Amino acid sequence: MRKRHLTIIDWILTQAKFIEDSSFPHFSDWRREVYFQKSKLWSDPADIAIAGGFFADRVSYAFAAGYHSSLHRLVPSLPFDTITAFCVTEEGGGHPRAIKTKMESVKSNENGLSLFRLNGTKKFITCASEAELLVVAVSTGVGADGKNHIRMVLLNRGMQGITVIPMKDLHFVPEISHGILRLEDVEVMETDLLPGDGYTEYIKPFRTIEDLHVSAAILGYLFRIACLYDWPREVKEKILCLMVTVRTLAVSDPDAPEVHIAFGGVFSQISNLLQAVAPFWENVEIEIRKAWDRDKELLNVAGSARKRRLQTAWSFYED
Repeated sequence: MRKRHLTIIDWILTQAKFIEDSSFPHFSDWRREVYFQKSKLWSDPADIAIAGGFFADRVSYAFAAGYHSSLHRLVPSLPFDTITAFCVTEEGGGHPRAIKTKMESVKSNENGLSLFRLNGTKKFITCASEAELLVVAVSTGVGADGKNHIRMVLLNRGMQGITVIPMKDLHFVPEISHGILRLEDVEVMETDLLPGDGYTEYIKPFRTIEDLHVSAAILGYLFRIACLYDWPREVKEKILCLMVTVRTLAVSDPDAPEVHIAFGGVFSQISNLLQAVAPFWENVEIEIRKAWDRDKELLNVAGSARKRRLQTAWSFYED
């Protein structure tokens, strides 16, 4: 049969014959020895997510692959072999009006570049302990329009005034750290600011981008399990079908209402798939099965926000 354009699908079908039931208890080892090595073959973040999920030995690593690739979709200039954390949520949530972390102008340096000082606290930072770079949402103040204006700042984890406090007792993906970020008089330059409005160009689209890339990675992981434990071909075909659909949406405009509507249908199909394959998990090694039962709920995180985006998308066509 002649091979055509779905290169990532052809690749994982080919790799399936050689996949091993390996285990990496520490995320840093898997990231270095597997994820960065396998995923560097691909340039598109959606393909990176699929490959990362396929070579993940547990759900939490697949989630990390989807999260990492979604940030590269959002900010393509990020270095690939560096873990970055997206820091938005505060005590009152992640909506612009809840962002209290402030960026205040300080002075200009000898080269004429503006300097700023950051102060504030972020919560629920994914990959908090592993991240070397931080993309942080900060408020520049309330404008004449009455809205809290947001910018995104790229910070190096080692900068003076940055403190990360680990969070414990999380209910799922315990191998992936989460934490609290504190910024105390962190000085940044104008060149550290990402271009564009922080909400419309970063925070708002990231929710959809993350959903799509994490879904792609989880499907990659499911296909790995299906191959390792010889699930029926019909199941593998359904996984691949959903994978191709999610990939198509992932390379599309995350703000487009048609993308949200299509993903609403796809997400329902993914939920149906998870129910359909439940009996096949009975022959999977018990520790892997327990981790799946514990971590699969991450797909339902932010479900309410996803439903609101879907309703808004339908309103675009029906109102």
